[in-house]
Amino acid sequence: MTQTVLIIGAGQAGARAAEALRMHGFEGRVVLVGDERHAPYERPPLSKDVLVAQDDADCFKGWVHAAELYRDSRIEWLNDRVLQLDTQRHVATLERGGELRYDHCLLTTGGHARQLPGVPEGPHTFYLRTLDDAMRLRARLTTARSVAVIGAGFLGLEFAASARTRGLDVSVFESASSLLSRALPPAFSERLRAKHETHGVRFIFGAKQLQVKGHATGVQVDSANFDLCVIAIGQEPNDELAKAAGIATGNGIGVDRHCRTSAPDVYAAGDCANFPYGASDRATRLESWQNAQEQALVAARNIVGEAATYAPTPWFWTDQYDWNIQMLGMPDTAVDQWIERAGADGKTVLMGLRDGVIVQALAINQGGELRAIRRLVEEATPVDAGMLADPTVKLRQLERLTRSTHSGDQGVLV
Repeated sequence: MTQTVLIIGAGQAGARAAEALRMHGFEGRVVLVGDERHAPYERPPLSKDVLVAQDDADCFKGWVHAAELYRDSRIEWLNDRVLQLDTQRHVATLERGGELRYDHCLLTTGGHARQLPGVPEGPHTFYLRTLDDAMRLRARLTTARSVAVIGAGFLGLEFAASARTRGLDVSVFESASSLLSRALPPAFSERLRAKHETHGVRFIFGAKQLQVKGHATGVQVDSANFDLCVIAIGQEPNDELAKAAGIATGNGIGVDRHCRTSAPDVYAAGDCANFPYGASDRATRLESWQNAQEQALVAARNIVGEAATYAPTPWFWTDQYDWNIQMLGMPDTAVDQWIERAGADGKTVLMGLRDGVIVQALAINQGGELRAIRRLVEEATPVDAGMLADPTVKLRQLERLTRSTHSGDQGVLV
């Protein structure tokens, strides 16, 4: 009897999992169900490329796959919504009618934009999560002159940079006293703030309990008027379907290291999945391109019978103005010492050490340097802080020497 894998959620994680099932030899039926009208796409371009592209007709190129892949790989993509999941009967009920029986189910339901209480989306008030959100916002930016951004996380800052690139007057309201204090070292947080201020962005810190009121021609934030307001205060996981099905949840859908939920034959991956991370098994939910990509592949491998373990080294990037900022490691890991290797034209690499091991790293326009030290982070290999700080020692050479030394080889620095 032909087996069926049902994937609920047709974003990046769901589409990559469907592809991976075929790559790992699954010959049964693959059904990918998504409630957006678009084919699966990646979300990073929504706050950047879509908003600043010159041509409306060609402003988005972030499709996960060419359309032909779904046909050629026999992946059934359904634009529908799953209303109910019966994990005992292995049946999903669809909004447009009918049921789908599955042998294995993968939940890649993602997340949704956190709402500011009492502030719905409106003609001048926007949340940014989907491609349709981005296209509506893009259209509004063509006539706007000023924008309030509520929230100075990565999404809010990316939008602020895009809006300034388009020439809008931008004010960012942030409840904390600095930028991204849980994700960035203080020195770099101030550097990022200065970068935005150099480009004309105004910051209002300590902005709590804001009053946001839409009116006929724009929106009022506290006492100031703007043509529009973008609210970027985080994301919440789409775990309602799982919760209603009796699957264990809590800040997302609980999974083990093999992406298995508490229900038989049901897996989860991507923004919605809360998984055990590191030696402490700390419950963690990552919202990143890398996590959606890699966790989905592990889930697919386990569905086809492999014993794959998900143990990521978190990696994240953001593009703001002419800066490509990449980060490696868990942002909230305690750090004893920061070492910076500054290069020309503002390029730099910051590395955070704890007990002589690199646990975090951050680079501006130096992504290749992070790749050079990635294995040192993944393997928790002790490093010589003096050599790490010496700009005449290339990081790739240091990585080779350090790993060979700890493996018992002599190693020669050349």
